[in-house]
Amino acid sequence: MSVVAVRGAITVPANTAVAIREATARLLRALVEANELTTDRIVSAIFTATPDLDADFPAHAARLLGWTEVPLLGAREMAVPGALERVVRVLLTVRESRVGERLTPIYLEGAAALRPDLTGAGLGEEGRVSTSARPAPLPSSPDSSAENRVVALIGLGQIGGSIGLALSGHPWRRVGYDLDPAAAAAALEADAIDAIAASLAEACGEAAMAVLAAPVDELPRLIEEVAGLLPRGAALIDTGSTRRALVPALERAAGRGVTAVGGHPLAGTAGRGFHAAHADLFRGAHFVLLPVAGAPPEIVLDLVRDLGAVPLLSDPERHDAALARTSHLPYLVARAVQEAGEGAARSGLSGPTFRDMTRVAGSDPRMALAYCRANADEIRAAWRELRQALDRAVDSLES
Repeated sequence: MSVVAVRGAITVPANTAVAIREATARLLRALVEANELTTDRIVSAIFTATPDLDADFPAHAARLLGWTEVPLLGAREMAVPGALERVVRVLLTVRESRVGERLTPIYLEGAAALRPDLTGAGLGEEGRVSTSARPAPLPSSPDSSAENRVVALIGLGQIGGSIGLALSGHPWRRVGYDLDPAAAAAALEADAIDAIAASLAEACGEAAMAVLAAPVDELPRLIEEVAGLLPRGAALIDTGSTRRALVPALERAAGRGVTAVGGHPLAGTAGRGFHAAHADLFRGAHFVLLPVAGAPPEIVLDLVRDLGAVPLLSDPERHDAALARTSHLPYLVARAVQEAGEGAARSGLSGPTFRDMTRVAGSDPRMALAYCRANADEIRAAWRELRQALDRAVDSLES
């Protein structure tokens, strides 16, 4: 009997039994579908999980899928500093159906960053990286060696400041620029940056990468300006919470010889400005990556890993639809709940429910309203869904 093997991996959103089983099942179904497998061809399945996943055995998902005749083995991976967190991997051995058969590996969600070499035609469902073609080699970035990489941090509020703090101790030279001199001075004093640039041109002139942390409505202009100042081949990534509005500017940046990547770290608090920044803000959080073409360059993946974040590939449409329902509309709802209940709260007639529901209403309105306006169409669609659900819930009270 001839046997071939295929690997796969997926990131798990949380260390719970349900999350581990659901993610593993999603991975197994994708491997079976992509390779047109039947369970009678599967000789064995070997699962490994990172040490932070111990709520259940990934193999449990295979049993629930009906793989009752397949021998299963599980192992715990070593704890390696800087390794991707909450990952389930699987190695399937399969009876060869034809001589020289090659199977398609599957890397889903954040685990797609483990195999950027597989990226080709784009993203499939569940963030899977297509393997139908390989990308052209990416241009080398200046100063891109591990010993000397200059990163320009443009905007030193909560997000930009937290990126600078998280990179402390890693092989980056952090050059910061902010329109507010006080924010830049605070960032330098707190060791979030190594130097203050007096201008955008000075910040970008020798940078291997620029990270833009500014309100969404300012990003199109800023992307274009920074793209014209960076050395050719340098990387550019933004941190905008709404994506589709930024695609044209990122595409133009790529046309000027910059490796442009859309980015959105799914992290933050209701705090404002640099004083709300902290080094662990991104630890364990997803950092969404939306490259204009091909795979995210290694320098971007290095940055995300050094932040302690988990890279997650997406596309602009999927991202904006999701964030409208999980972030943007909840912010507007929190503001409305706060307005409706603030009188009662002032009189002492409120408890932890009101406090918890209105916490996000304290977010910087300049930043929050900018991304809400940019994603207005998806927010309206999400509002219609929420209103219908609320109407059903309220109407059910009469029965």
